Amino acid sequence: MNFSPRHHPQVLTALEIVRDRPASYRSTIRSIAMFTVTKCNEYGARFAIEHYTFDRETKRSDIISGIAKSIPDSATLISKAQPAGLREWRMAVHAGMPFSPSDLQLIRRLQSDLAIMPLQCREAALDETAAFYAIQRAGPGSSIRAKARRAADEAQVLWLTFLATCCRENDRTSLGSAYQAWRAIENARPLPF
Repeated sequence: MNFSPRHHPQVLTALEIVRDRPASYRSTIRSIAMFTVTKCNEYGARFAIEHYTFDRETKRSDIISGIAKSIPDSATLISKAQPAGLREWRMAVHAGMPFSPSDLQLIRRLQSDLAIMPLQCREAALDETAAFYAIQRAGPGSSIRAKARRAADEAQVLWLTFLATCCRENDRTSLGSAYQAWRAIENARPLPF
């Protein structure tokens, strides 16, 4: 199969969802981060981050509804593809419970104009991207708290990996440069406390 790089979408949101255990009907969302890239002209872009944490009592439906409201209309949404939960599906069916739709399916129901792209990313590819841009990631075996703290960085790494692997060279160059300038300004800001 031939692959031809694509133009970067006009508006793209990278979504990171941190759960207290792998996605299943028994897991709860503990943190989310959305990194939105809006192309402004041929060589520029605006970047925005939303990052939230939740306690165990926060309803999944409220979180998903908030995500859907935060994503700009007609945007492209990228997120890590959830592994096929065959074991979880079998357990739910055996217990007589309906198998719950994925987070991305629920977001699609709430905002049908989104182009949703679940991405299958190797951890090594994400690690390489993070190292290239000097972004810290929560490592394997990290606590939920550490993963929640790094969710915004993880969303940026996901977008940068998408940019490097799926987009045309002129988008990689212009958006990558704009991102590095934005990140330098963000890192130079004083802490709010």
